[in-house]
Amino acid sequence: MAATLRSIAKQFPDDVAKAMYQEANIEVVEMKRRCPVDVSPHAPHPGNLRNSIHAELPIRDGLNISVIIATGKQAPYAIYVHEDPDAIHTIGEWKFIENPLKESAPFMSQRIGARVQLDRYKQVKVAGDEE
Repeated sequence: MAATLRSIAKQFPDDVAKAMYQEANIEVVEMKRRCPVDVSPHAPHPGNLRNSIHAELPIRDGLNISVIIATGKQAPYAIYVHEDPDAIHTIGEWKFIENPLKESAPFMSQRIGARVQLDRYKQVKVAGDEE
C-alpha cells in the first residue's frame, strides 16, 4: 500500500498538469467562438487571430503548474482587439479570452479534480482488470 501511495503521489502533479491542459483546450474552443473576425472587404488577415488561439503545454515549477493560453505570432494585434470596448464586431466580442476564463474560474478546480479522479479511476480499473 505504501508503494502504491508513493506512486500516486509521484504521478499526481503530472495528472494535474494533463487535466489542466485538457481543460484549457476546452476554454480555447470557447475563446475561438467568441473571437472577433474581420469580415470587412479586403480584410488583411481574416480569421488569423481566431485560428492562432491555443493552449501551450503545461509548465511545472516545483509544485506550481500552469498552462498558458495565448495567441500566435501571426496575430500581434490580439491585445488591441481584446481590449477595445468601442470596437464594433459583427462576429465575436471584446474580452474574448478574459470573459470565458472569468466565467469558468469558479468551477475550474472542480473540473480539473474530476478529470484527475476519472483518470485515476481508469488506471485502477485497468490494473484491476488484469486479475
